[in-house]
Amino acid sequence: MPANGDRRQAILEAAINEFSVKGLSGARVDAIARAARVNKQLIYYYFDSKVGLYEAVLGQLISRTSERMDVGAPHPSVSAAVSAHNDRLLGERGAQWLRFWLWEALENRPPGQHRDDERAKMWARWVSDFERAQEQGEISECFDARMLALALNSIIVTPYLTPAVTKLLTGMDPGCDAFKSSQLTLIRNLLNSLAPPASGGDTDHDI
Repeated sequence: MPANGDRRQAILEAAINEFSVKGLSGARVDAIARAARVNKQLIYYYFDSKVGLYEAVLGQLISRTSERMDVGAPHPSVSAAVSAHNDRLLGERGAQWLRFWLWEALENRPPGQHRDDERAKMWARWVSDFERAQEQGEISECFDARMLALALNSIIVTPYLTPAVTKLLTGMDPGCDAFKSSQLTLIRNLLNSLAPPASGGDTDHDI
């Protein structure tokens, strides 16, 4: 029989898949139980409710993302920071976060403001990459670091949140190599354009 920790983790893994595909409202505890090979009562024992399980799933995703953000931090340049952020969002397990964001936009959020605080701290680390770039002279201080962080994040993830619109606009599927190459070229050129005028011609960001 699996240890308690193993069974709890199996439930969380099954719940991540269920919530990312169906959202909070559409997810079913019995489906999670079947996928984890446990009974529903054990899920309620560990997490109290479906909302409690959802919050635990968010905690798991936050923890994994924070661990990945630790790799290479602080990044030596803004281009390295953006490249790492791109890999986090579009690499292994990144699609789970993208689907969670889509469901959050479509349905009411569950209670649990402590998770919002954790997520805000996680995003603050992304903003700090742009603040550091401004301190190092890579980005002009005339830009709002928070808005830059939001804009670059949107450029990276929006094509995957709205693939049909992406294809209509560009003629390319966001998953194809040609699109990814064009996207990275855009990001590199944008980063170059953000440099202070005195050094704008000397900066070459390699994404």
